[in-house]
Amino acid sequence: MSLAVVGTGTEVGKTVVSAVLLAHYVGSGALAYWKPVATGSRDGRDAETVARLAPATIEILPESYLFREPLSPHLAARLEGTTINPARLLADLASHRAAEPRLALVVEGVGGLLVPLTDDGHLLIDWLAAAGLPCLLVAASGLGTINHTLLSLEALRARGIEVAGVVLNGPLNAENRAAIERFGQATVVAELAPLAPLDAETIARAAAEFDREGRLAPHLERA
Repeated sequence: MSLAVVGTGTEVGKTVVSAVLLAHYVGSGALAYWKPVATGSRDGRDAETVARLAPATIEILPESYLFREPLSPHLAARLEGTTINPARLLADLASHRAAEPRLALVVEGVGGLLVPLTDDGHLLIDWLAAAGLPCLLVAASGLGTINHTLLSLEALRARGIEVAGVVLNGPLNAENRAAIERFGQATVVAELAPLAPLDAETIARAAAEFDREGRLAPHLERA
């Protein structure tokens, strides 16, 4: 079982939401975090952030591709003289699943849905569709989020990707939540207010209030 945590763009809170999600479901079975493609390692790795914030029992899987510059994956790869092979990413996903069949994966995306992985135009959303991963969409809560979120939902559905729900990250905004649920025909499973300080304790407190109706449980809990 797996769930992809994707965003309407970069810096919308995918990594923090991944940590909160993992902390919420930590008692439901074996869980692992995997970010297949990561850029900007010169400023730190999201995998290290999740390892610091999430419960210690969460397995942190290594990136398939890790690039130094904080750029779009296709460009970050080109600057390092390599390319991303989407087939390798699918093979790595299959390998992780085969190694521990009862392991539930939280797979974090990179950037927004239409970010290019390769110079020939293979997008992140293309890989998500090929992988058959249901998606939890993370969006900022403030001005502009209605447009960004509705566009992202439309893109996911156009490719037949299951939308597991939406998380709004930032100051609570009831009007934006209502608009996204009404016009996007999607469920906001959680609203995540700013966490300060950002540490394992605040993550644990946020996790206690996260996905209170258990809508994401079918993707992560073991029967």
